[in-house]
Amino acid sequence: MFRPPFLLLPLLACSDYEFSGSTSNASGEQTTWTDDDAQGGDDDDGGGGAGDSGHTEGTPDTPGDTDTAVPDEPEIPTELLLDGCDGATATLSSELVVMSWDPTTESGTLDAPVSGQYHLYDYAIIESGASQTNESAYVRVTNSVNTDGAPLFTNCGDDWVVVDADNTSSLPTGSRQYVGTFSLVEGENDLTISHYCPLYRDGQCESFHDATSGGTCDSSNVNSVHFTGEGICLILAE
Repeated sequence: MFRPPFLLLPLLACSDYEFSGSTSNASGEQTTWTDDDAQGGDDDDGGGGAGDSGHTEGTPDTPGDTDTAVPDEPEIPTELLLDGCDGATATLSSELVVMSWDPTTESGTLDAPVSGQYHLYDYAIIESGASQTNESAYVRVTNSVNTDGAPLFTNCGDDWVVVDADNTSSLPTGSRQYVGTFSLVEGENDLTISHYCPLYRDGQCESFHDATSGGTCDSSNVNSVHFTGEGICLILAE
């Protein structure tokens, strides 16, 4: 488990939704998405296959020794859903839009149909291609069981930054982006989206910053991020 130590997300001053770009993984590496992308890495708990006693092969059991089952931890999921939503859907009270400078944070209400720990996806939260190269943001979801709203997996302090993914090549139309893994309660959950640029300007998580064009976090570029809530998909974390 990475933390907390899979942000929901949409652009006021953005053009038509033309998804383009490679995206970054938790380490900031650029990754090109294809239909065969496998979900996250394997978390090997060191156990054997079916029928494995949990002991090293050839080592006799110690008298009184009992096997203890180690529950599997959720894995970081794929960062894009390409083939629709094979999970639960949820609604957002309104579209949330944040900018590089103002506003840098905005909140709404996520209405979830079920309680549990879920990977949260929404239609790609970026849309402006190379004209806005730092449309990155992170989400927190606060409720009675997750009082600080932080995600299960993190790549920047206590948060999971969804890195601008359309700077160099197109994302599949209609794909959903992973924005974090959260413990949700049935009914209302408070969802807040925050822009990445203030973190960068504070000297945090600088590896996610794209400085290759005029759309840097230090420029006047709006780098708007939209969380429409129109394609929310909840995939059970297991």
